[in-house]
Amino acid sequence: MERRLETDAAALFDEIEVQAVARKGGTTVNDRRQDDPSRAGYSFQGSIEFNPPPLRNEQFMQAAKSGQANVAFDAVITAHDDGTWPWAPKRGDHLVVGSVTYAIADKHRDGSARPVLYVNKAKP
Repeated sequence: MERRLETDAAALFDEIEVQAVARKGGTTVNDRRQDDPSRAGYSFQGSIEFNPPPLRNEQFMQAAKSGQANVAFDAVITAHDDGTWPWAPKRGDHLVVGSVTYAIADKHRDGSARPVLYVNKAKP
């Protein structure tokens, strides 16, 4: 039943084509990230919401402060991972929507087959 609900939701909401582009670190920590040829890119259907509400996250602690920080993102992309994706997008990978390239800044899973990918526009 749950699988059918997720498939039906994907058919209704996932209307944009998203291209996943694998990225990896450079040879040293000072090198820029670059495309990762060991993970071939692929496309999937997804949903995008611009200017989502800020996320409270312990991972993004403000310097010299205790507690959680509020972190804002340009957009959030969700999609139904039906098990056919060759690899799961991770932090630092790129997602291309139309002519805009986004970098994944954070990722969440809520137990469903719909990963939640918080993204910001990638720097050239």
